[in-house]
Formats: sequence, C-alpha cells, structure tokens
Amino acid sequence: MSNEEAEALFAATLAESYDDDEPWKAVSELRANGNQYIFENAVSWCRSTEPLKRARGADILCQLRAPKTPEQEQTRKSADPIFVPESFEILTRMIEQETDEQALSSELFSLGHLGHVGSIPLLVPYSAHSSEDIRYAVACALGCFTENPDAIRTLSQLADDPDDDVRDWSLFALGTQSNADSPELRELFVRHLDDPHLNAREEALAGLAKRQDTRAALPLLRLMESGSYSAHHTYDFVALVGENLDLDDWGTEDFIDALYARFTDLLPPRK
Repeated sequence: MSNEEAEALFAATLAESYDDDEPWKAVSELRANGNQYIFENAVSWCRSTEPLKRARGADILCQLRAPKTPEQEQTRKSADPIFVPESFEILTRMIEQETDEQALSSELFSLGHLGHVGSIPLLVPYSAHSSEDIRYAVACALGCFTENPDAIRTLSQLADDPDDDVRDWSLFALGTQSNADSPELRELFVRHLDDPHLNAREEALAGLAKRQDTRAALPLLRLMESGSYSAHHTYDFVALVGENLDLDDWGTEDFIDALYARFTDLLPPRK
C-alpha cells in the first residue's frame, strides 16, 4: 500500500458517523496493511485534540498487522501483529488522559484486541463506570483474557449489570469464550437462565451446556418445544450431550427425542 493510498483511507475513517460501515472498511484496510508509515500516522492521530481522530488512531493501532504473505493468503492464516509493545504504551497513556467518552470506549476496546496481558489492571477499574457504553467496552475487552482470574471475577460482576448488552457479552465471555469452571460460575449461569434479556439467557444456557451441567437440559428442551430452536443451539446440544453425532439430517423432534433418551429423569413427562 502506498502512502497516498493510506492517506486516503485515513481520511475515509473520519467520514460519516463513527459506527457506519464505510469508515470501518477503511479502518480494516489500514489494519491489514500495516507498515511504519501507517503506524506513525495512527500514533499522531492518537495525540490529536480531536476525539474522533484519537478514537480512530486507537482503532487502527490495536489490530495493525503486516500484509499477508502468499502462503498466509493461501492457508487463510492471520498475519502477524506488529508494533504491539509500542501500541500498548500509547493506549495506556491515552486512557490515563482521556476526557471523551467515545474515544475512551475505543481505547478500552483496543486493549482487548491488542491482547497485552498488562491491559487487565487498566480495564478493571472502568467496570464500575457510570456509562453503560464504557462498561460494555470493558466486558468485550476482558473477553480476550478469560483465563485470567481478575478478568473472570470482573466479568462475573458485569454479568449482573443493569444493562442488557453488558450482561449479554459478559455471559458470552464467561460461558463460551472461557474454559473456567467453578460452582460459583455455574450458579451464575443458572441464575441467568431467567434473565429478562433473551440473548443473555441463551449465553447462560451455552455456558452450562459447555460444562455439561445437566441443568441445561430442561431450558434447552423448552427452546426446542417453543419453536425458537436454531443452529446456535445445536452447539449447546452437542456440548451438553458430549457425543459424536451426525446431525446433518436432524430436525427439532430428533433433538427432543435425544434429550429425552439422555436425560429422562430430569425432564417432565413427554406430552
């Protein structure tokens, strides 16, 4: 990528609104074609007086990678991240000084994407922030560190957040992204089987199923009987049953039959 092409993409990241598709396409292009010029330009934006430029600078730095080699293109392997230690130091300083909520949110998200273990103590204090957008950014970022005890403890607290999206993502991080297991974690999932938010309920179910906790059997059956069963729940079924099954031709009734065969004593009499 030439410097001129990079400059055009940088300019495109500022067009339209922050969450619009076109600016994010430009961010993705810059991330995938990382080089010294793009890195230095992103760093200069991170020091800008304009909050949107700071946000975009962080967005670019956090997943900056060298262009893929022909072998990586052929095998669909990810290219190697570049400038990780330098980007972590820059993001750390940004977060310490940030006054704009959108820019701060981007910087917190960026810590997760960057994957530097030193991010966790920076993220945890923001889990109690008054803004649900900031707490959501923290939940998403900590989802990249789900084997860390501090991350698990903070995500467990965020799983009881008043905001639906914060609970949803925290439960996803704990239930699906993490391999952590404990009686306390399982009780957290059980409690959220009745969560008022559908997505949060489904993430709690997935967390129990992954750990082959039989308390997932009845809510999974209810989903199937209600007609809201989807491909997403097939993964829950396979995780819970723990058997190597060929499910290509299965319909809802086949899953119900298998649940009753496997968990007869835990399910109500069949209608």
